[in-house]
Amino acid sequence: MVSLVSWLDVSAEEHRRMRELAALFELGEAREELGLASLRDDIADALFPGTSTLHTRARYTLIVPWCFQAAAKAGGSMEDLARVERQAIETLRNSKLEIPGLLGRTAGAGLKTLPSSLYWSALQRWGIVAERMSRPDALANSRDRRHDAEDESNDQTESIWDVLPAPDGFPKRIDGGLDLTPAEQVWLRERLLTSAPDSLLAHFAKHAPSAESSAPWDDPAALDAPSRVRELLELARGFSALMHGAQLLYNLLLAEARLAARPNDASFQESVPLFRAALTSWAQHEDLATTLEGWRLEALEGALRGVLARPRKTDDDTADFVRQWQRLMNGRDLNGVADDDLARELVARRELHVKGTKARLRSERRLLSWGGSSGAGALTYRWGTVRGLMLDIHAGAASV
Repeated sequence: MVSLVSWLDVSAEEHRRMRELAALFELGEAREELGLASLRDDIADALFPGTSTLHTRARYTLIVPWCFQAAAKAGGSMEDLARVERQAIETLRNSKLEIPGLLGRTAGAGLKTLPSSLYWSALQRWGIVAERMSRPDALANSRDRRHDAEDESNDQTESIWDVLPAPDGFPKRIDGGLDLTPAEQVWLRERLLTSAPDSLLAHFAKHAPSAESSAPWDDPAALDAPSRVRELLELARGFSALMHGAQLLYNLLLAEARLAARPNDASFQESVPLFRAALTSWAQHEDLATTLEGWRLEALEGALRGVLARPRKTDDDTADFVRQWQRLMNGRDLNGVADDDLARELVARRELHVKGTKARLRSERRLLSWGGSSGAGALTYRWGTVRGLMLDIHAGAASV
């Protein structure tokens, strides 16, 4: 399935507008304005367990444990951990390598949120830290613990970390920057296959994704996923397709209101035609009507309950909104959704319910702070992040 924001076979001027719109969508999924975040994140957790949109490179899954181990030897305080992490950041910054995804590239040692915080859930979910514990507890237990057998010659050393040894000189030396070595690639792939064997994440750990795919269902490697994984992915695709219309309509309402409030503001005069064009593109997608008619929220929720390793919180308000939007779309000409009064009312009412006094459509002050796009991108469930992590793994494999 191609992207729902597809190019229309129209004039050069409309192509230009669509390119501008695509630029607005680059960070569109991270900001979610219609109360879909909980369900979106449950889907992302089921497809790609342990991941986060804040992850940048796969090698941090080794660098963070190495920092804990180095800090434990240096004194064992959280201040020691922060110092070691900042030293690792400076080592990477000062290398002669080009390092995409480097945390602290600009802030350097002044980075406020350190890698150990950003990657902690992944380390736990993927079994890299062997016990469920807080970061301070993990640091306190990061020294190797000697287990004395009856025969002292058979002494064994235990560790809470399932990780390859740190390179000599770490953190003052990190050869290869953030590129995985072949041995590290094999290790991380095994961690993913062991901790989440029936997930789409594990499938992509075995089968390299395309660097150009815009969504997981667009990627050729997804076609060979196990049937249960493909079923969940298809339900996730349907949810994305369905709700993208509501996201675009919400942004159209904001664009119209913003233009009405400041009609002479040239920076927003293109917003209304841009979002109208996006809604037209969404409505005219070749298999959208079939997707909307056959998709069921109950099927998605059932699939999530069967996959997630944690209980799901039922959000009746969100479920009601999704069902109302689907019923409305199934009974309407999708080409006219931009001017459909019932659809407009439903979306405006949803924003008010979710955001209360902070609703942009009810507050001119909040409206005037709108930057031109609020959650306008179709949901892809952290795909940009996941694709990058998987390409790191397979780049390592290619170098074997």
